[in-house]
Amino acid sequence: MVRAPMEALFKDAVAPLTAYLASHSQWAGPIVFLICFLESLAIVSAFVPATVLLFGIGGLATAGLLDLGELSLWGIAGAGLGFWISYEGGRRYAAQIEGFSWLAKRPELLARGHQFFERWGAMAIFVGRFVGPGRVVVPMLAGTLGVDARRFHLANWVSAIVWTPLLLAPTAIGAWLSARLEELPPTLRSSIAITILAIAVIAFRAYRQRR
Repeated sequence: MVRAPMEALFKDAVAPLTAYLASHSQWAGPIVFLICFLESLAIVSAFVPATVLLFGIGGLATAGLLDLGELSLWGIAGAGLGFWISYEGGRRYAAQIEGFSWLAKRPELLARGHQFFERWGAMAIFVGRFVGPGRVVVPMLAGTLGVDARRFHLANWVSAIVWTPLLLAPTAIGAWLSARLEELPPTLRSSIAITILAIAVIAFRAYRQRR
């Protein structure tokens, strides 16, 4: 796909971008919004190396130069809006989209999107957020296939809330969670660990049943 060479190209642009934002922090939020918006916009997502760019910007937040909470809010808004516009475009222009020449040359993208929905249903929107090819077509397919708007928006915004901070600063989030857990009584920490394990087992079994 186009993404791999594009990411290699943009790695050279990360350092100047982060240097600029370190001294012009007022632009960090809008830039994160734009990156997340384009990364969540159907088709356009294939050309946006958001992971490289957001990791670079998130490094400034980890170093305390930018506010992670503020960046996350900007990013969540952009990610949610990108999926939303893609969904509405798919819902209103289904016939034209299926005949779009760029997609016609890449039938595997549509095939993967259909497989997502066959396996996960509305949860494909949430899962697709975390899979590169999924972000390219899944929100648009949700519209063309007539996924219920309420289910779409629930999966869209919940996934944006989880996805954005994880891309911006996974190390900082992990350190923050670890520090908060250390403050809890040992019995409560054990209960949380058991609960997380149980959820993981249930999710794994649900995944196996859908295969």
